[in-house]
Amino acid sequence: MSRSLSPAIVGAGVVGLFCLAVMIFGDALSGHDHRAINLSMRLAAPLAPGHLLGTDELGRDVLARLLNGMRWSVGSAFCATLIAFCIGTTFGLAAAHKGAWLGGALKLLTTFTQSFPSFVMAVTVIALLGDSGFWAVTLTLGLVTWPVFSRVVYAEASSLFQREYVQAAEMTGMSVVRLYAHHVLPALVPTLSVVVVFHFAEMIVAESALSFLGIGAPLGAATWGAMLSEGRAFMLQAPWLTLGPAFAMVIIIVAAHSVGQHLRNLTR
Repeated sequence: MSRSLSPAIVGAGVVGLFCLAVMIFGDALSGHDHRAINLSMRLAAPLAPGHLLGTDELGRDVLARLLNGMRWSVGSAFCATLIAFCIGTTFGLAAAHKGAWLGGALKLLTTFTQSFPSFVMAVTVIALLGDSGFWAVTLTLGLVTWPVFSRVVYAEASSLFQREYVQAAEMTGMSVVRLYAHHVLPALVPTLSVVVVFHFAEMIVAESALSFLGIGAPLGAATWGAMLSEGRAFMLQAPWLTLGPAFAMVIIIVAAHSVGQHLRNLTR
């Protein structure tokens, strides 16, 4: 089992440490301010003096913007996943423990919310709010995707509450907190870890898509989706403007899916 788990641990560790370092030392790693404009170096090709990945249409360093964009894109995806996880897990556990009526209400609510594509709901909510800040995007993505976690947790926890050792613990007067901590949550960890990893990858795509459409990050912010959108006009003249953020997204998403697949194989 340890051999099967090692690729997932190594992959998650390497990607996690790299993202953490970039989010903390973004501009320092590139040696440039991602907001600095230099029209004399406009659309400089990769490997130009002082600009490893070239510059954009305003002479801003592409590497600096790429690394700084990770703060927004990865940070937003992580926080949105955490919000959806907390809300969905709380509702799912409460519905599984409190009885059929709450479980039925949860099913109706999640069925209703999931009948609409979550991305369309996110676009609608942000457009109606008229706010495109970091937390507006993050909270919206978390609030429209929590049913994914609630349905998984409700199904798994409902099965656990029917098992004899959990019922025996309840009959002895064990508190709800201890019951969850000792018997329910540990059994949910394998399944939830898989859902969390895949959900994080989906949030990367969702946040980038919102920024690409111009309703995610504020105008001028360095995010991967915004960089893709800005680079469209220079696809033939300066293809490196879109290749950088595209490759960054692919690497993060493939790494997350690889970890998720390894964890999924372990739960079978």
